[in-house]
Amino acid sequence: MNLDFKKENCKKTIAVAMSGGVDSATVAYLLKKQGYNIFGVTMKTCGEEDKDAKRICDDLGIEHYLLDVTEDFGKEVIDYFVNEYSSGRTPNPCMVCNRKIKFGKLIQFALEKGAQLLATGHYANIVDGTLAIGDDINKDQVYFLSQIKKENLKYIVFPVGKMQKPLVRELAKELGVRVYAKKDSQEICFVEDGKLKEFLMDKTDGKIDTPGQIVDMHGKMLGKHNGLAFYTIGQRKGLGIASANPLYVVALDRKNNRVIVGDNDDLMKNSLVANNLNLLLVNETKELDNLNCFAKARSRDRLHPCKVRVIDNDTIEIIFTEDSVRAVTPGQGAVLYTEDGKVIASSYIIK
Repeated sequence: MNLDFKKENCKKTIAVAMSGGVDSATVAYLLKKQGYNIFGVTMKTCGEEDKDAKRICDDLGIEHYLLDVTEDFGKEVIDYFVNEYSSGRTPNPCMVCNRKIKFGKLIQFALEKGAQLLATGHYANIVDGTLAIGDDINKDQVYFLSQIKKENLKYIVFPVGKMQKPLVRELAKELGVRVYAKKDSQEICFVEDGKLKEFLMDKTDGKIDTPGQIVDMHGKMLGKHNGLAFYTIGQRKGLGIASANPLYVVALDRKNNRVIVGDNDDLMKNSLVANNLNLLLVNETKELDNLNCFAKARSRDRLHPCKVRVIDNDTIEIIFTEDSVRAVTPGQGAVLYTEDGKVIASSYIIK
C-alpha cells in the first residue's frame, strides 16, 4: 500500500462511507495521507448511528455528514427481508442494500456534496471498470456487491481491496486509528444476533408463526414446525425429529406449508434457476447464453465451473458442469464470474 503524499491528489474530492469500523476508518486515514480532499458520510439506517464514525472524522479534521435513509431502508431492505421470509425464501438484505441504498442513495449524496468518488472499506476490487474478487479471499465481499448498478461503478473505489484483513488492522494501529482493534460488525445490521424469530414475529404481528408439517422426501409426516420462516435450506439442528441418520432441510413448500427434509445427498443440485439479472461484464442477457464461466450460490461458496442457459430476458439456468452444489437456497444470490474473478452478472435464485 502506497502511503506517499501526492500533490495531484489534492485536486480530487473523495467521500468516505464511514461505518465506525476499522476498515472504513483505515480508508479515510489512507486517503488523507495520500493527499486527497476527503469527507466522511455515515448512513443512519435503523436505530442509532455508530458514534465512532464522527469521532474518527474529528480526529482527521474532516467534515462528517449524517445521511438519514431510515425511511428508504425500511421500505427497500427491511420490508423486502420480511416479505422474503414470509414467502418461504431466505433473503440477502446486504445485496439489496448495496444496490439501492449504500451504492445508490449514498453515491447520489456524495456527488451532491462535491465528491468525484465514493470510497468504502469493502474487500473487493474494480478491475477494468468492473467488479472483481478482493485479494483477501476470506473477507471477499464481491458476492454482496454484485447487484450494484453498472453505471455506478465509475464512482466507487475500494482502497483496501488488495489488502489482507490482518494487515489492515496492523496498518490502522500504525496510523493511530482509534478503532484498530474493534470487532467486525454483525452481518444483518438490523437484527440482533440470535433474535431473528423475535424480529420476524414483531414485524408480522405473529402471523409468520404458522404451524405446519415436517415431511420426508416421500411426503411422510415426521413432525411439526412453527413457521417456514424459521427454517432454511441445509439446516440440520433444531428440527426436533428423532432419526437414525442425520436429516437436513431440503426444501420449503410454501403452497402446502411444509418443511421437507432428507439426506445430505438430497441437498446436492446440478443446476439452479435465477432471475433479477444485473449485467456487469455483458450488455445484453443473450450474451450469457451458452457461456462457460464460474458461479457462486452463496457468499462463502467456492467458484463452481458452469454453463449458462438463457430462459428469457431476466431469467437464466446455471448448469454446474464439474460438480454438484450443496444447499441451493431460493432468495440467495447466484453470481457469475470469469476465471480471474471478475463479476459477469448477478441474480437471485428462484429454485
